[in-house]
Amino acid sequence: MNRTEGQEPSARLPKKHRDAWLVRLPAHLVMLGMVFLAAYVGGSMYWLVKKDNEVEKFRRLEIELQNQIKERDLQIQQSKQKIEQLGRRVEILDAIQELSSADITPSDQRKIASMVYEQSEKYGHDPFLLLAIMSAESSLKPGAQSEAGAHGLMQLMPSTGRSLAKMVKADPKLIGAEDHDEITSLNMRDIEGNIQLGTLYFTQLMVRYKSLEEAIYAYNLGPNLYDKRKKEGGPLPRQYYRKIVRTFNRLQQLRDDKSNAPIPIVFAQTGDGPMLAQAE
Repeated sequence: MNRTEGQEPSARLPKKHRDAWLVRLPAHLVMLGMVFLAAYVGGSMYWLVKKDNEVEKFRRLEIELQNQIKERDLQIQQSKQKIEQLGRRVEILDAIQELSSADITPSDQRKIASMVYEQSEKYGHDPFLLLAIMSAESSLKPGAQSEAGAHGLMQLMPSTGRSLAKMVKADPKLIGAEDHDEITSLNMRDIEGNIQLGTLYFTQLMVRYKSLEEAIYAYNLGPNLYDKRKKEGGPLPRQYYRKIVRTFNRLQQLRDDKSNAPIPIVFAQTGDGPMLAQAE
C-alpha cells in the first residue's frame, strides 16, 4: 500500500487495531481521571491533616498558657494570703507588747502571738478577744497562778485542764487534729498548752450559751456557778466583762489608728463559723 503524504499515523493502522484502541480509550481516560482524583484527594488529606495538626498545636499552646495564667494567679493569691497572715501576726504581737509587762521575754511574746493566731484562726475568734481575756485573767503572765490554784495565761483550774486534756486525747478532732500525732502539747502549764486548752474551754462556753457576755461570765465563774447565779438573779461579774470589752476596744482602736481603716468589732463567730468544740 502506498503512503499518502500528510496522512495521520492512526490512519496507517489496520482497522481492527484502530477499533481496539478506540475501545480502550475510555478506560485509559477513566484511569487517568482516577489518578488525578487520587492525587487531589491525597493532597487535600495532607493539607487537612497538616491543618489539624497545627490547630491541635495551637490548642495545646492555648491550654498551656491558660494553665500558666492559673498557676500565676494562684501564686499571687497565696502571696496575698501570706502577706495578710503576716500582717495579722504583727498586729497580735503589737497588741501583746501593748498589754504585757516588761518582764515577759520577747521569746514568750512570740510564742503567745503564734498560739493566739493559730487558735483564733481555728475557732473563728477575734485574736484581740483572746488577748483581752488573758489580760483580765493573768495580765499576760505565762506563769501566773491564783490563790485558788488557777494557772497560766488563761487561768485554768487544774481540774478543768485535766478534763479538757482527757477530752482531747479521746477525740483529737475536737481541736481540729486528725490524730494524736498532731497534738503538740496538752500541758496547761505550758504557754502553748494553756492557750490551746483555754481557747477550747472558752469556745465550748460560746457554743453552749451562744452569747459572748454569758460565755465570759461562765468563764470567770465556772458554768455551774454561773447557771446557779443566773437562775437566782445574780450577782454576776459584770465588772470583769466590762474590763474585757474595754481592753478589746482599746486594741481595736490601736489597730485602726495604725491601719487608718476601721474594722468592724466582732468578738467571735456564734453562727455557722469554724468552731470545732462541742459543748457537753
